[in-house]
Amino acid sequence: MNDLVFRRADEEELSQIIAMQTEIFCGEQGIPEELIGTFLANEPICWCAEKNGRIVGSVAAWREQNEVHLGRFIVLPQMRGQKIGTKLLNHAVRELFESGVEALHMEARDTTVRIVLGMGGKICGEPFAFYLGNVTPMVLEKT
Repeated sequence: MNDLVFRRADEEELSQIIAMQTEIFCGEQGIPEELIGTFLANEPICWCAEKNGRIVGSVAAWREQNEVHLGRFIVLPQMRGQKIGTKLLNHAVRELFESGVEALHMEARDTTVRIVLGMGGKICGEPFAFYLGNVTPMVLEKT
């Protein structure tokens, strides 16, 4: 795993990240394609996991209604099971907290719920149906 790099994505990489999100969110989760790019209106910051010069995962943060939200979390299917997502999420969360963010709000799929709980996150609502599956409201606080 020494060939993995975790970093902020460059703006010119957003189209590649959106294409990856489209493939995963539409194909695996049944989310309509026209909804995938809508989060760009919130001027997100994206982080990526890169292996051998190729983006293999990403996560994004954006401000919505005076809260910082974390989501759009993906890892390419062939790269799953290697803790890439956990390391990527840790990297993004650390940067956000170091920048002064106090709490991150999210609606997480089951795999992400387990990761965020392991980081000290809390479930703050009941899971609800979201296309093909459920999401759970969560918060991860700096403390």
